[in-house]
Amino acid sequence: MFSKAVHNSEVMKSAILFFILTVSVSFTGCGQDVSVSPQKLYGNDADYFIALRELENGNEKEAARLFTKCSATGSYYAARRSTEELTKLGDVQDRIAACRALLKKYTDEDAMLIAAREYESDEEFSKIIVMTDGIDMMRSADELVRIRLTAMSKRNDSRFEDAAYAWYTSDAFSEQMYKLYCETVTDDTAADDTPDSGDGIDIMSVRRKIINFRVDVYQRNYHAAYEKLQEVRSLTGRAGTVPLTAQIVSDMGKACLYGSSNNIQNARVFNDIANSSDKADKEIIYNAWFYAGRLYNNVDNSYTTASSRFKYAMEAAITDAQYDNALWYLLNSSLRFSTDETLNVLAKYCGTWHDAGYFDDFFELLMPLMLSEARWSDFRKVWKIVDGHASDEVTAKYAYIYGRLVQEKLAKPADPEKDAEEAFTRALTSGTDTYYKILAAGQLNLDDAATETVMGSTKINTDFKQNEDVERLLTGYAAFGLPEKIYEEWQYFSDVKNIPVSLDCAVRLAEFLNKTAGGTDDYYSQSLRIMARTAGNSDKPLTQEALTLLYPCNYSDIVADVCRKYELPEETMYALIRSESFFDTDVVSSAGAVGLTQLMQFTAADIAQRLKRSDYSLNDPATNIEFGAYYLANLIKRLDGSVLTAFFSYNAGITRVRRWLQSSAIELGNRETLSYDLFLETIPYSETREYGRKLVSASAAYGWLYCGKSVREVVDEIIR
Repeated sequence: MFSKAVHNSEVMKSAILFFILTVSVSFTGCGQDVSVSPQKLYGNDADYFIALRELENGNEKEAARLFTKCSATGSYYAARRSTEELTKLGDVQDRIAACRALLKKYTDEDAMLIAAREYESDEEFSKIIVMTDGIDMMRSADELVRIRLTAMSKRNDSRFEDAAYAWYTSDAFSEQMYKLYCETVTDDTAADDTPDSGDGIDIMSVRRKIINFRVDVYQRNYHAAYEKLQEVRSLTGRAGTVPLTAQIVSDMGKACLYGSSNNIQNARVFNDIANSSDKADKEIIYNAWFYAGRLYNNVDNSYTTASSRFKYAMEAAITDAQYDNALWYLLNSSLRFSTDETLNVLAKYCGTWHDAGYFDDFFELLMPLMLSEARWSDFRKVWKIVDGHASDEVTAKYAYIYGRLVQEKLAKPADPEKDAEEAFTRALTSGTDTYYKILAAGQLNLDDAATETVMGSTKINTDFKQNEDVERLLTGYAAFGLPEKIYEEWQYFSDVKNIPVSLDCAVRLAEFLNKTAGGTDDYYSQSLRIMARTAGNSDKPLTQEALTLLYPCNYSDIVADVCRKYELPEETMYALIRSESFFDTDVVSSAGAVGLTQLMQFTAADIAQRLKRSDYSLNDPATNIEFGAYYLANLIKRLDGSVLTAFFSYNAGITRVRRWLQSSAIELGNRETLSYDLFLETIPYSETREYGRKLVSASAAYGWLYCGKSVREVVDEIIR
């Protein structure tokens, strides 16, 4: 059954000490395959990791010595991090000197930002201005630009007003822009000594009006922004005082969409902007047509007009993302007109989009609509249209559902057996994630071994290139017992630098974090997040070791006890915890659900009363897991033993699920016996449908990995 979870700090310390004293795992994915002490394994880089330990122990002088040494002799990232750490040590003069050394050695924007933060903290504004004189303010990181502009303001630099306004109107309004605004922008009615344009127009006042308008939109004060719309329109563009930018047009669009109901009148404003703009201003034209389309789309019987605007936007699009965004709105607009029109638009344009995954949610909307309209055979049509263009998930979904509709005798092709087999085979070989593969394998009556291979398969990313320096740094943190550094660094390389780690490296990191956690949910959830992200971008199939980290059995003693007590399969409870919280005991949802099993306070209070618990905390793992297990077991009993509908009731409420069951039976031909896999697809909320798929897949993985059950056996228990 499930292995025991680590629960106390002494074991956690032992795990860290184990990694410090010896590296007994093979870092083959990181260019290493040895079992030696970390000092020997990492050579000169060891000074960086040891220095971090010294810093933890309060020995700043020794840490500085080791950082300085590694800065000169370490590999790229260890040397770089050592140089960066030195900017945080010593007095002001020491830190400034370290910043100069950093900038001399590294000339990129990351180094400049580190130095800029330190200079700002020390009020060295002149140094900031000199250092950042050569940056492209329209392309550089927002924080670096904000620090430069703040410094210019503090030094009364004559370039400040022009530079700040250009930045404010160049891109989507950001947190850093708002911070600068709060620091430097005064009320637009305040006195101003700045010369006017020569025509009696106060340029600074005009600019402030535009900036204030953008701030209103940023803060979602849409009604206030809309009240300023006409003035903003009169102040910008060919007839105005300041140029019209694409970002101003975008904010005007948001103000109209969310601050007014005069959709046709407002749409005409954007028609005018698009038609009167210089043909070279394609981004302005794109935004104008795009928002005209969205406004017309809010008007009944205006599909033809709205769709034409979205098509104009597609023609004006400069980037692939802009094109896909306009096409997404065109497709969604067609859903409101007719399903036939949607299929026509889909057939015409599906080969033109650039990011197939961007349209997954559109297909999630289309699917229940087709089911509700009894368009059974059209599932084959959609599958065939999008195969090779849509994401693997979409292809598998429509192929599988069509096969099931054939089996249920709802779709009636000339050769039902052949059509169903073709559909299930396509779902199985689509390259998608687990859910539809598992179900398709079951429908094809594949044996357990063939079905189980689904669990270990994943997409192959042929563009992946291993970065040994990055992986050496990350695994070094594990080797020297520094778990607190791993997740932040991994996020930086993955999200900021777009450097994913290999599957082998991710396994090493996730394994260390999981063993180090010792009941500390931060490391449990960090371990799982690293594995989940890497599995989606892996360069090879998932090994069993990787799968055990992707589906970990944390808190196993607690789970085993409550599952025995409430007669629940352990794989079901683990799937619930993983899907609800990713093993984070402190997570709180936007709706207020708390902890590992994401219980609402009022639900927990009711459970506590039934269990006669007067004093409890939902942040306590044992309490939260027991309450969640009690609640799930109770739902299963109330729903005649159905695990899947109990899962849905856990997420959406039992009354709503019973209503969905009734509606689904009608949609699927007034059937007395309802197939739960098809019921899932008729649920009107995409989030709930995906919730069910994830729980089925996770349950299958846990049952196979830990409970000695075949994948098909687990799925049959839940779905059939």
